[in-house]
Amino acid sequence: MYSAHPLRLLRALGHLSLVVCCLGLIGCGEEEAGSLEIDTVLESEFTDINPQSSDLLRQLVDAYLQQIEIDFNTVTSKLMQLQSAIDIFLASPNTETMDVARSVWLDTHSAYELTALHRYFTSLIVSEQQSLALLQNQYRLNHWPILPGYIDYVEALADSGIVNDITVTLNGTALRQQHGAFELAEAALGFHVLEFLLWGENQVSGQLRSASDYNQISQLSTAQADSGLDISQLSNNRRREYLRLASQALIDDFQSIQLLWADGDAVFRNRIVSLQSTELLTLLLEASISMLTEEILLRSLYPLLNGDYSSSIQSPYSHSTQNAISAQLYGVEQLLLEVKTNSGATLDSILVNLSVDFEELFYQSFDATKECLVLLYSTLAPPTEPGASLQTEFEIVECINLLSNMIDSLEQIEISLTDSI
Repeated sequence: MYSAHPLRLLRALGHLSLVVCCLGLIGCGEEEAGSLEIDTVLESEFTDINPQSSDLLRQLVDAYLQQIEIDFNTVTSKLMQLQSAIDIFLASPNTETMDVARSVWLDTHSAYELTALHRYFTSLIVSEQQSLALLQNQYRLNHWPILPGYIDYVEALADSGIVNDITVTLNGTALRQQHGAFELAEAALGFHVLEFLLWGENQVSGQLRSASDYNQISQLSTAQADSGLDISQLSNNRRREYLRLASQALIDDFQSIQLLWADGDAVFRNRIVSLQSTELLTLLLEASISMLTEEILLRSLYPLLNGDYSSSIQSPYSHSTQNAISAQLYGVEQLLLEVKTNSGATLDSILVNLSVDFEELFYQSFDATKECLVLLYSTLAPPTEPGASLQTEFEIVECINLLSNMIDSLEQIEISLTDSI
């Protein structure tokens, strides 16, 4: 039997925090909002994996490994498209070319977030050293929240950031050294650095960064020449170079993840024959549970419930956090329903055979969770009035409850399997 997994302990603590938070809300707002009930998932009756399901599961794992490679290749292709769109924009900076670059960023980031589940699965099958390298690459690729003033000007500081600090050399090596040099949020690379460079702070709808920020300056003013400035040190020119370097760094860092996956995939395929079917299924469930718990519950919803809006929103400049969340959820849906054996069997069909309650409880929560999260992140803004604050808290709690029920459905099967090993 497995010992208690650290992630499972972390999830238990997270669920406990939810109960405490909800009890606090009930105590404070009972008269206005009434009682708040936390949905619970009933204990399911489980059956063992039969020989037929065991054989199908091995075929499904093989199909999933192929899907990971397909989706990773898609991200690489999208990253190349993003770099091309940025090159076109820099060659001719205007509203139209900037809007195209923004649109391609949205598409590319969603493709990357769809692979969130794949990356959690990869971390389970590679060595500890490779898993650490994977985390380091992900930190460079997609860390959030970021400090925009560390990158470029913000409303309160017109000359802030790497763009305006001419003592910082602009090249790939220097940007990697600047990335998280003093604290994690001081990101110099990644999707969200590019997001800020393309959209600006964009705190109010319509207040986007102007394409003129990227107009190339080819001549120094008299004052600039007298001060000893070089043409490459002007903020517009440095911003242009920064955008180009950051887009190339995304490609390089994701290629490193692909190399880690290729190595882990080869080793794992050799191990599959020695693993029990229950162990294979546990790996798939653990990856799904960990991704949903860590990416959505722990990194976003729980801090959001505590009023930490600045660090809970993944894409605040493009206002597209709902896109990332949808892509992450689709990764789980893809594993359950779209990854198939040659005969058309799915992981969903195996889980339904194991748990009589899975189909009803999980998908009911899944559909409601997706709807709840998309609505929440599409309309979310820091509340300005006490009544609005309470309403926002209840909306967040509703999403937490639904997602927790979905995770619990997977956890019950995972625990049953691990107890049998």
